[in-house]
Parts: sequence; C-alpha cells; structure tokens
Amino acid sequence: MKQITLCITGGHLTPALAVIEEIMRQNSNWNLLFIGRSHAFEGGGSPTQEERLIRAFGIPFHALFTGRQGPSLWKFPIGLFQSFFLLASHRPTAVLSFGGYIALPVAIGAWILRIPIITHEQTGGLGLANKIIARLAWRVIFSSESGMPLRRALFNPPEKPSFTVDTKPPILYVTGGSTGAASLNALVYPLIAELTKTYTVIHQVGSGGVSEALRVQESLSLEAKRRYVISDYFDESNLAWIYRHCSLLVGRSGANTVAEVAALGVPALFIPLPWSAGNEQMNNARRLAKEGMAVVMKQKKLASGILIRQIDEIMQTIHQLRKAAGTVAKMYPHSGAEKVVISIRSMLS
Repeated sequence: MKQITLCITGGHLTPALAVIEEIMRQNSNWNLLFIGRSHAFEGGGSPTQEERLIRAFGIPFHALFTGRQGPSLWKFPIGLFQSFFLLASHRPTAVLSFGGYIALPVAIGAWILRIPIITHEQTGGLGLANKIIARLAWRVIFSSESGMPLRRALFNPPEKPSFTVDTKPPILYVTGGSTGAASLNALVYPLIAELTKTYTVIHQVGSGGVSEALRVQESLSLEAKRRYVISDYFDESNLAWIYRHCSLLVGRSGANTVAEVAALGVPALFIPLPWSAGNEQMNNARRLAKEGMAVVMKQKKLASGILIRQIDEIMQTIHQLRKAAGTVAKMYPHSGAEKVVISIRSMLS
C-alpha cells in the first residue's frame, strides 16, 4: 500500500481524537497533520485544547485564521489562502474533515488542488459549512450509520482521578462540552452552595469560565469546597472516571456528549443549546429522553431555582433512568472510529 499522508481538520475535536487514536493503533506508518484553531470564537477568544492535545500525539499542528459569518466573514479569504498554501506544501493523500467553519477553507483548498476529501458528519442536520463540504467530498461518513467515534480510554476508567474529590455524596457532572458553556455556567453558579449540601459537583467550565468558578469556589464553606471540583477541561482518563462514578450528567446535548453518555450508560439532564444549527441539540436530547435515560429542559425562561428542583426530583428516581441508560449502553456501537479508518483505507487503497 502506498504511503498515506492524512490531513485532519474540523471543529469537532472529540471524534477526531478517537479516529487519530485508531489510526495510530492500526496504521503507525501513516503521516498525519492537523489544521485547526488555537483560540475559541474565531481566533479572538480563550486558547482551545486542540493544539495541546494534537501535539501530545506528536502530530504537526497548523493554526488557521478564519471566520464563520457576520463581522468575521472577512477572515475567510485569509483562511482559504492559508489552507491552500499548507495543502500545496504538504500534498496530503486526502483530507479528513470533522466539519464546521474551520474545515470549510481547508475543504475548498483541497478541492481546488484535487485532493480527495472525506467528511465525517456527527449530526442529522447539516449546517451551511457542512453542506458545502459534503458537496465537495468524495465520501461522507455519517455517525448514524457508523456510530460515533469514541475514545477507547472512556471504557477503561482509572481507579482514581488526578483530582481530589469527595465521593461520599452522589456526584453531579456539569458540562457544556469540551469548550464549556457560559450561559449554562451562569445558571449553575448560583446553585453551587445549595447543591454541595447534598451532592458533589464536578464542573467542566471551559477556559473562559475558570476565574468565575474559582470565585464561586472561594465563597464556599470548607466542606463545600471539597464538594465542588472545577476544571476548564477534563482529559479522557479523568472523564472516564467521572462517567463511571457520576449519578447524573447535567449539561448540553452536543453530538459527542450524547454519544458518550449513551455508550456508557450515564443518566442525563440535558439543557440543549437554544441556537444550535437545525435545532440539533434538542433533537439529540429528545432521542435519549425517548429511551427513558434522559430528561430535557429548555434554557429559555429556565431559572436556577427551577433547575435545582428538577435535579432533586430526578435524583429521587435516578434508578429508573439508570436502568434505561444501561439498556441503551448495551446496544450502542463502540466501533465508530474503527469504521471510519476502514472507510478511509478502502477509499485510498
């Protein structure tokens, strides 16, 4: 088989990491490079985890300067020029896209250079960027058919996490996804003092939420501080431990989070992102709610007091959600990453 150089790009990092792990497990002779973003919010926000995590694999990382719409649209030609230059310099065998505005200039550059494009679609509804990428792609892989690529470490949690945590109370895991969610954090912060009377709260706040979370933590009593664990980002080892030990996930319902809780059998209280493309997050949440393992609440008009009452009500009958979640986990496919790599290999062989 010829030497393969694969350029990976896209805004959905979690499935990309799972596929990278599988490529390295199966094909150590493949050359990989990654085109992504060094900062959230189109280059003007907090640093993302992308560069750190990709470089940890020993993969060259190239940051792109681009924008998605409105005031940031002027950045797109710059991103397109950067993409064209990078692809012309490295001449990859193919480009593997995980969607989003960051992948669009890379896909267009690859199309101009006649480099095959494979795109992985995590959701049922395509956004504008993904619709364009899908038209340019040689192959589109849908997670609804292959299963979501999941990191192997999630199924092998460590005995202990790297952080100190009080495991005596039930554990709530609050998350807005890998980059956090400012509006969700703002809803939860006023509840922490009350929640920590009954629960241990593990809160992934995102890089932009750390300072406020630390302020909230500092205001707590000594015992409550031990029951409020915060981090901008939990790596897969700590996340595996959290999923194994938490009683309930409270958070957004992005495709990756939904896939992980489904595969691992974690009951969830979802508060979908109201402005997600094509109402994607609400649709994701409702699918698991239909299976009986999740409860869905709309963020609009959701006050902190209503949220805490809902959490308490769910925890009173958590065994019912846990039973349904266990049934879903038994049926959920774990081979998504492997199927993506097989599809890439079959196309390029």
